[in-house]
Amino acid sequence: MALLLFSFNVTAHRQPVGLTTIERNNATGSIEIVHRFHRHDAELALAAITRQPDILLMDIESQARFALYIAEQFAVAAHQGGPELKLHLVGAELDGDYIVVYQEYAGALPANFAVRDDCLRGIYPDQVNHVNIRLGDDKRTLTFANDDSWRS
Repeated sequence: MALLLFSFNVTAHRQPVGLTTIERNNATGSIEIVHRFHRHDAELALAAITRQPDILLMDIESQARFALYIAEQFAVAAHQGGPELKLHLVGAELDGDYIVVYQEYAGALPANFAVRDDCLRGIYPDQVNHVNIRLGDDKRTLTFANDDSWRS
């Protein structure tokens, strides 16, 4: 019985994880950046940021606040230590148990670029963010955890 209770406790804790995808939209020629976070993690984070303990992502204003926070925490630069590229915040929406934030970059990314993904990492010490980059035939994943900063 104790082993059964222990197994419930182990599976009850879910590590906060963010998933971002960077890929070219061939129809528009722009680079689309899509961030996906578990809604519960996002609501608790937004409550901590705004100091409003009862905040929910059901309303558009809260979704916009969360999207603005993500836009501040995520950046792409032409190279590590270089100037950040101007990303355009498109918006956010709920998708089941997740909130999805959309950004885009008009134009092509340099062949070698750097990414910074601090989303929720200042709020959750065990937050891990994965950035999947799909540009043409090139597919790569960058992982951000602990004290990671810029990755190329």
